[in-house]
Order: sequence, then C-alpha cells, then structure tokens
Amino acid sequence: MTNALMGAIVAIANRGEIAIRIAATCRKLGAVPVLLLGDPDLRGHAARTVGRVERVGEAGSELDPARVVAAAERAGAVFLHPGYGFLSERADLAEACEKAGIRFVGPSPATLRLCGDKLATRAAAERAGVPVLAASGPLGDDPDAWLAEASRIGYPLLVKPAGAGGGRGLRHVADEGDLVDAVAASRSEGGSAGKDTVVYLERALVAPRHVEVQIAAAGGHAIALGDRDCSLQRRHQKVIEEAPAPNVSDATRQALHGHARRLAEEVGLENVATCEFLLGQGEEVAFLEVNPRIQVEHPVTELVTGVDLVEWQLRIAAGTPPALKPVAPDGHAVEARIYAEEPAVGFRPAPGRLATVAWPSGPDIRVDAGYASGDEVPHAYDPMLAKVVARAPDRDAAIAMLRQALLDTVAAGVSTNISWLLDLLDSEAFRTGVATTQTASEVVPTVPDHSVAPYAALAHLLDAVPAGSPDAWTLLGPWRLTGRVPVTLHGSDWEARIDIRRAGDSWDLRDLETGVTARWVREADGVLAIDMDGEVTRAVVVSRGAGLLEVFARGGRWPVVPGPRSEVTRELQAAASDGQVRAPMPGSVVRLHIAPGDRVERGAALLTLTAMKMEIELDAPADAMVEAVSCAEGDLVAADQVLVTLRLDHWDET
Repeated sequence: MTNALMGAIVAIANRGEIAIRIAATCRKLGAVPVLLLGDPDLRGHAARTVGRVERVGEAGSELDPARVVAAAERAGAVFLHPGYGFLSERADLAEACEKAGIRFVGPSPATLRLCGDKLATRAAAERAGVPVLAASGPLGDDPDAWLAEASRIGYPLLVKPAGAGGGRGLRHVADEGDLVDAVAASRSEGGSAGKDTVVYLERALVAPRHVEVQIAAAGGHAIALGDRDCSLQRRHQKVIEEAPAPNVSDATRQALHGHARRLAEEVGLENVATCEFLLGQGEEVAFLEVNPRIQVEHPVTELVTGVDLVEWQLRIAAGTPPALKPVAPDGHAVEARIYAEEPAVGFRPAPGRLATVAWPSGPDIRVDAGYASGDEVPHAYDPMLAKVVARAPDRDAAIAMLRQALLDTVAAGVSTNISWLLDLLDSEAFRTGVATTQTASEVVPTVPDHSVAPYAALAHLLDAVPAGSPDAWTLLGPWRLTGRVPVTLHGSDWEARIDIRRAGDSWDLRDLETGVTARWVREADGVLAIDMDGEVTRAVVVSRGAGLLEVFARGGRWPVVPGPRSEVTRELQAAASDGQVRAPMPGSVVRLHIAPGDRVERGAALLTLTAMKMEIELDAPADAMVEAVSCAEGDLVAADQVLVTLRLDHWDET
C-alpha cells in the first residue's frame, strides 16, 4: 500500500506547525521528511522537531519555485509537499517539480492554474451546475463601463481580483460613489500579491455564513469528507472553525456536498481540495472558490472523520490512493488559531521571543504548534503560533473544552489573541451557531481580568525563598516593605495589598481588599498553577529586570511592580551597567530625548516607550556619552532589544 513512500524523501516546502504536522504523517508511512526553510526558521521549533533541513535562502526565498525545487533536489527528494500558503497553489511549482522528476503532492498544474483564476473557476462551477452569484467579466479601463456593470449586478457588491487568494484585494462596495476607488485599490493590492491586475465585480450577500466542503479525488472520482463552518473571520482570514457546520438543513448539506463533488470532477482534481461556499438568507447557496491544497483548518475534519488527510494526499501522489468512501462525522470539533498579535491595538503583529510556552493537553485536545519555549517569532512571516482543537460528542461540549484549553494556554513573552478568541467563543452569535462573516468584526476585544497577576508575581518571588526560611522577607528584595506588613504592588491600572503567611512548606496569599486567597504549585515546565479560592489558573512570570515583572495568563499580560501606583517607580527604568539600554518589555518608541554625541547625566531621560497603556521613561544609568541610538520614534521594539548604547564615564581611560 505504501511501497512508493517507504524510505522516500519527502521535501516539505513550508514552515511552522504545518511542516511538523506533515512530517509526522511522513514518518508514519515510512517516508523521510526534510524541511525546506528560509534563514529565519533554520533553528526554529519545526527544524528541531523534524531534524533534517535544507536551506532555501534568505527570508522570502520560499516564494521562488526555482530555489525551492533546487533545495528539494539537493535533499534528494522524491516527493514535494507544499503545505498551505506560500507556493501551495502555484502551477509553476508543480511544473518545476515535474521537470525535476519530483512528484508534487497536490493537484496537476492544469488544475492549479484553473483554480487560481476565479473567473475560470466560476465558469467551471456554472458548467457543473453549481450556483454562482451575478458577476461581471474582467473589467477594462473605462470607469463608465464599471458603473454600468455595477448597476446591472446591483449593490452591495464586491470588487475581486481574479488571481489573488486569501481575501487579498477584495473590496466591498455599498454604492456607486465608492466603486471607482475600490477598483483602483483592488487592482493595486492584487498586483502587490504577485498576481495580475484583472478584477471583476460580483454581487455581495449581506452577512453570509462561510461554509466549505472537504473534497478528496483520485482517478476522476471525488468524494465529500464533510463540511466546516469558517464564518468567524478577521479581514477575510479565518480564526475559529468547526466541523460539521451547525444549523444547516439536511437538504442544504447534501446540496453543498453534491456541488463540491461535481466541481472537483469538473476541474480535474486529483488529490485533496476544499470547495468554499457562502450561505445567505434562507440558506441561499453561492459558490466562492476552490482551494486545491490542504487547509489550515483541516484538523477539525480529521477529528470528526478519523481520516488523516495528509496521508491521503501522499498516497494519491504516490499512485496508491485509499478507497475513497464518504465518512459520516462522529462528534463535533472546534479549532482556534492563536496569533502573536495585539487585539487592543488593531491586531498589530507582535513578534518577539517566547520566554515560555505551555500548550494545553488532554483527551480529545489537539495542538498543532509551530513554536516552543525560547523560540523567536520573526517579523518575516505570518504570526500564527499554533492551532488548538477540541473534539467532543456534541457542539456545546466541544466549545467548552476548547474554551478551557485556551485558558490553559500560556505563551509568555509576546502578546497573543487568546483573550479575543475567548470573547468570540462567548459571543451569542457563535454560541447559537448563527455567526456570519461579520460577527468577528462586531466582537470588541475585552480587557482580561488581572486578578491573577499579583498572586503570580509574588509566587514567582516566593519560590526563590529557601525552604525552612521563617518568613517571606528574606529574599523579597525591593519588593519588601519594612516590618511584617502586607506587600503593596501595582500594574498599569490596578493596585493590590497582599498578606503573606507561611502554611507548612508553602505560602498562603490573601488580598486584603477582596479576601481572595491563593496557593500554587510550580509545574515541570516552570508554569505556575495558581489556585484562587478553588479556581486554578496557569501563569508564567518573566522578570524584565530592575524590579519589573511581567505576568502572562488567560490570554492577558500585565506589568507588576512594587509599591503603590502613586509612587514613581524607577523599577521601570533601564539600569544597564554595560552601557546598553534595553527595552524592559515590548512597546513603541514615543519620544527620543537624545541623539548620538550628546552627553547625559545619571537619571537624564533618554527615550520614552509606551507599552500596555503605560508610558515608560528610560533614563541614563550613569553620566555618559551617547554612542548610538538604535531606534526611531514610532518603532515597535521587542523586550530586551538594545535601544541606546552609552559610553559610560567610568569607561574612560583618562
């Protein structure tokens, strides 16, 4: 069954979690996975996990089919799996593989080329009897003709690039006053994505659902492997997906599966793909596109069908396809994508170093992770850290399991979207299974509850107190106040007074205002499991130096410093003795107060950062001369990044 794969080298032209996931199936089938990676990933989690790596080149080289295939040839690859994104839907990569004698794990170049052209795919859908929305042909250069076509189709409508995927270049137009500018913008963005500038108009459904059907095909025969709802999207990028799609009538579900099968056969699909549809009011069905590759959200289908879709891909490519038979879904699965980004600041990407990562575990919890503790989240790529998936006998139970799994996830060192994912899961539209493609934009990120932060900070400090020490004051350092009194500490918008008492071999903490008590244990990976009146929260504390601690838990991150909020806390100031002034936490440079060549006195302001609603002024640790300034106003900076280099006066030889 798997003779062609046994011992064969499979080049994986992708990175992160999908590269690890593909490699796992390769090993299961007796194949040898080799990752083709760009420079930023050569020492990352995927490289360490898989073990065998072939360098493609600098960041961005992964988008050059010639360089990718050359790397595959150097690796001795028999097969090349492109994963998703990057080059996975590029016909020229499949053609380059053919010329090099490497089997491309995916559809033929002809199918990829057809599915990469939305107008051509629409035509194929019409031939297959699949419903499509009213649309224009390719737009020319006459704005009057655009307006005439738009009037015929009717508003609202979409301007869509024919060749760009992933929502790139898509523009929503409510009325004719916005049409001309929208066409220009769509052409520009579609062209910047490496595609041509052909755009067309298509009628828009108002607040539709996004439902897709998983397809597998071999020998001209296609089957549907169930459906998924992917309506929760931000900027046309999915963030939560589930299988099967909820609240879809049996008649509509059967129709969707039939449409997908006929369309797969019409485009000549050999391998796996996803046929995507929109559901409007009254379950109106409209074809959207075909994605001829594995999807990011494929785990939800795998968990409810028991099918390893990557195995099916490899076996079809090897000429030994499985028996293609439909599989009825068993249970329900929900997936959430965790990104390094700041929901409260327009979902701005938040690259940086992950100090500690602790993913959830348990029966029917699946985590496809691309990062581990100590890894750097680079600027060069999409900031998705992992996918967390839960499966249960029914939808409500699956949602509850996923919610707890997200609460148990800790990714310390960068901001994440975990708290917003929890907001989405708790939204009424999602809970009732009627979420649309507009729902996510209507769910405003909430501020996570900081209540665990003071307990976590003190637990981190008290764990350093030697066993047998009679009290907490021996090693609390700058956090200790005089006498046996409660410790006062604060964050950006809160203050807490915590009483500390010995309790056998551990400590009891009690908030004097709320009365909440806490105890904790430290897990093997350094994560604190903090029990606050019976509710356990996992947290990680990172020391930023000079008395500043940063707590990560439940999708939130909070700075914690000693003393009441009214005090000016110099613990937030850089106290470098080597002349290098570093950022105490990720943030933005608001103001520079100095320039190279300036002389400064100890305590003089060098620059001001803003981070987590706080302005942090970094001061000179000693009398010095400014040798270099390594940032500019408006820059995003990472924790521990060197911002200013000083020549301290005590370095002078004279």
